[in-house]
Amino acid sequence: MEQRAAAGPEGAPGARAQLAVVCLVNIVLTGRLSSAVPALAACSGKLEQHTERRGVIYSPAWPLNYPPGTNCSWYIQGDHGDMITISFRNFDVEESHQCSLDWLMLGPAAPPRQEAFRLCGSAIPPAFISARDHVWIFFHSDASSSGQAQGFRLSYIRGKLGQASCQADEFRCDNGKCLPGPWQCNTVDECGDGSDEGNCSAPASEPPGSLCPGGTFPCSGARSTRCLPAERRCDGSQDCGDGSDEAGCPDLACGRRLGSFYGSFASPDLFGAARGPSDLHCTWLVDTQDPRRVLLQLELRLGYDDYVQVYEGLGERGDRLLQTLSYRSNHRPVSLEAAQGRLTVAYHARARSAGHGFNATYQVKGYCLPWEQPCGSSGDGAAGDAGEQGCFSEPQRCDGWWHCASGRDEQGCPACPPDQYPCEGGSGLCYAPADRCNNQKSCPDGADEKNCFSCQPGTFHCGTNLCIFETWRCDGQEDCQDGSDEHGCLAAVPRKVITAALIGSLVCGLLLVIALGCAFKLYSLRTQEYRAFETQMTRLEAEFVRREAPPSYGQLIAQGLIPPVEDFPVYSASQKTPRKKTGTPVRMMITPTPHTMGSEMKLKTSRNAQKTKH
Repeated sequence: MEQRAAAGPEGAPGARAQLAVVCLVNIVLTGRLSSAVPALAACSGKLEQHTERRGVIYSPAWPLNYPPGTNCSWYIQGDHGDMITISFRNFDVEESHQCSLDWLMLGPAAPPRQEAFRLCGSAIPPAFISARDHVWIFFHSDASSSGQAQGFRLSYIRGKLGQASCQADEFRCDNGKCLPGPWQCNTVDECGDGSDEGNCSAPASEPPGSLCPGGTFPCSGARSTRCLPAERRCDGSQDCGDGSDEAGCPDLACGRRLGSFYGSFASPDLFGAARGPSDLHCTWLVDTQDPRRVLLQLELRLGYDDYVQVYEGLGERGDRLLQTLSYRSNHRPVSLEAAQGRLTVAYHARARSAGHGFNATYQVKGYCLPWEQPCGSSGDGAAGDAGEQGCFSEPQRCDGWWHCASGRDEQGCPACPPDQYPCEGGSGLCYAPADRCNNQKSCPDGADEKNCFSCQPGTFHCGTNLCIFETWRCDGQEDCQDGSDEHGCLAAVPRKVITAALIGSLVCGLLLVIALGCAFKLYSLRTQEYRAFETQMTRLEAEFVRREAPPSYGQLIAQGLIPPVEDFPVYSASQKTPRKKTGTPVRMMITPTPHTMGSEMKLKTSRNAQKTKH
């Protein structure tokens, strides 16, 4: 059963009838509404789901006027048995007959299945309490809308009834429901039993800025908090009725000497002031007149060519350069320490830079500013009795960014169990202490790897408070944003070069072994081929071929192995047989003798000659 809690005195029926039309209608009233509902799919075309325990939802373009022709949808999902309570902080939706043009709708189901509340007008609606564990929210602005209405901003909380205790920043209703502290005595019954508005002497004011979206700031003195764009803060024009948008603005002078125990200063172009045709060069000299360390915290919005240099000591260049900051350090707080209570800040900006300088605060380390809380447990203003010297402000509490080395500012947050820490952005995601600063993101935005005061074993701590793997240290490549992982390294060949050389030599050696193996294999195959055709006869033939050739005729005569032959026969082409010059035929016979060995043979000559006379 869904119900709307009764309104307080300001929400009396008579007064409310003059300011707004709040209708309880059935969604299937007109075909026009039914045709419009299917187009609702969040302002960006996608349903926006909320599963965190507490959250804020606001109309498109908030805090500016919402555009015409807009359809948005949100879905809040709780755990089984949860009760969801919605309280409106601001409400200004263009009024029409029966809220037929612009309207905000809340209900337990997507239309047109069940009836839901359709709201319009400029009065703050009463709280919406759902006994279901989920709520649908739809916003529609007609194409004919004037575009002069600001829209709405609501906050919600989910939880079960009958809880014994609540978070530190919450209060407990008589029915056991836990609600945010600012909801108590705000003239709206969010408990459902009126216990949050009992014994109230005066309406409580909402803490400034607690429910404004990012990039905006509240008019803190207004009864119903109004959020304005950040660029209207300290712009020289009072946009808030009480002038709170111009109160407490930092000193925007281009350099000066600061001699207080703590303070703040900012560059002249912080809020978009014109720089003029020339470059901007400013120097601030900070002297706390205290020998202890001074802590400087900066929020940078530098342009591409802008930079800030922080020196230890006083003077144009100081005694020692602590750090040079560029646009790469934008969108994250930067903390620096000087060993003594004096430092110099020099700012350099180009004439056509798109940046907006910086905002800085300083303080003696170990003591907190009046609006901050110490990271330690002592309550006398000293930041910590266990060696931890840090501070954090209320907006920095449970923002997903560690401002204390122990993480005290992120402990006990409503969205996470007691032993876990929240991620940035109010996503409702949490991570364990072992997952922090190990160079492995556990949060989608990497909040568990930001602002690391120390690192997990096996990692290296960069000068920018980030952690990288220890093996990346001194590898010839800068992995830290400030290059601190390559500082103090020996002048040696980088490890990556050595690794590449070793791998190359191993590959070359392997190729050489493969080539030699192929050569030996080929030789072996060819040897086996020759042996396959070898027989006894081929071996004898080879032995015979390898024997020495017999000596020539002249060698035999010279060695006295044969006698010289007289009247050596001469061949004539006209003769059929050899003859002597005398015409006597000669017959030579070569016969082997028993004494012949090897190629040696005796030549025997027998002559059958005719009888001649000597």
